[in-house]
Amino acid sequence: MTPRSGSGGARSSSGGAGSRGWLRVALLVGALPLALSAVAAPASATEPASAPSRAAGSTALRAEIARARAADATSFVRVDAIASGAADAHAAARGHRAAVARSIAQLGPSAVLPVLELLADGGPRGVPAAMAPIVRRDLIEAAGLLRDARALAVLGPILADAKEDAASARTVAEAVARIGGAPAETQLLSALAAAAPERARAIVAGMGECRRLAVTQALARQAASTDDAMARAAARALGRAGNAWAWKTLPDRTEEARIREVAARALVAAYVQHEGEARAAASNALMVVDAPVTPALIADARRAATPATQAALDALARRLAANPAR
Repeated sequence: MTPRSGSGGARSSSGGAGSRGWLRVALLVGALPLALSAVAAPASATEPASAPSRAAGSTALRAEIARARAADATSFVRVDAIASGAADAHAAARGHRAAVARSIAQLGPSAVLPVLELLADGGPRGVPAAMAPIVRRDLIEAAGLLRDARALAVLGPILADAKEDAASARTVAEAVARIGGAPAETQLLSALAAAAPERARAIVAGMGECRRLAVTQALARQAASTDDAMARAAARALGRAGNAWAWKTLPDRTEEARIREVAARALVAAYVQHEGEARAAASNALMVVDAPVTPALIADARRAATPATQAALDALARRLAANPAR
């Protein structure tokens, strides 16, 4: 790679004020990255024509990066400066994550190739070893927020690498999901199918941003897991996949009704099957998805339920009737 220049990121199922606040945050979190991508990404990025191969994509990308740097190195310097200062930014955030990825994404499409160069080269220089994985995840997150299909040539191999830790697996799954399209769908489903349980939960946790039917169906299958942790992760991801407000920001809503129905069916089933945090996650996600079919699904589930589950379903129906997402 060409040398870099410049200087060197248990709720109950009942309602109430806290629940309404959670819902507002969940709805806005689903919609905000989509609004940011409208500024940052080229129109073609939402549906890439084909998945780049690892070898050819890497070669072509390296050449494209070299040309871009030779033409104007300004964006490379800016991205490198933010990434190089990420460790200090996180330290100054006092226990919270600094908004490193969003700062990079706000630079717009010109940041894409500099981010990919840093990822391919192992990150910016001068970052303390203990902070290097965190800064790398910042760069991965930024690549997802920029929603450029060229990033799949770099992110795909990271997603497929079984040696990546769970935090990195979740971050890269979310980044690939945000880029979206058929190639991203293929990468996500392939990685999930090959993953051991801990990595599978991490991948599922990031998949909800890929609002495609096959991905939602895969999440629905995971929501039926007997593992509470997997069911909880899948329920939260289904809430993102079916997020009613997020769908309103998308230019192509062809699959919206089907995806929200699939999500609602899986979430009602998970609500019945699980208790505790998994049930609470399913309840919260149902409010965000707010599929029209949900009241009928709850009524159907109630017919075959035990008395205790019927009472829980009645509470869910009351919460849905007062849903502040509407």
